[in-house]
Amino acid sequence: MKYRLTFFMFFLVALSYADNAKIVIKQKSGNETVFELSTNPVITFLGEDMVITNDFTSISFPIEDIDSYTADNGTTTAIASTKEKPMFENGRILFNGIAKGTPISVYSLDGRLISKQLSSADKAEVPLSSLPKGTYIISVENNKIKVINNK
Repeated sequence: MKYRLTFFMFFLVALSYADNAKIVIKQKSGNETVFELSTNPVITFLGEDMVITNDFTSISFPIEDIDSYTADNGTTTAIASTKEKPMFENGRILFNGIAKGTPISVYSLDGRLISKQLSSADKAEVPLSSLPKGTYIISVENNKIKVINNK
């Protein structure tokens, strides 16, 4: 825990020079809390809680409820965002905002094509329940994601 906090604090110092830098706390419930670094947040661990105190408030999060916490410098990179970002919902992988007729291919790790479909309208769905347990590569246009199906 001490090493994780030390690394995170070092990371925050590096980001503190960037415009719009912030800390983002994502909880397992889906809630997201953002602290601007300009408000001087301080992270401490008290028992089973992570406590963030800044110039205005103090918020405590049970460690077991935290999905992730990251630092964001508020700048964009040269990597363009894609419309094909998948969403995972009820055992399905959903793609929205893709052109009608876009091929969605599922490959096994040894490169075999498992299934291929074309998107309808601006969306596509890959139900994981139709695949045996295993690891797969899903390809949409020039984007690929790795999926592990445990069910």
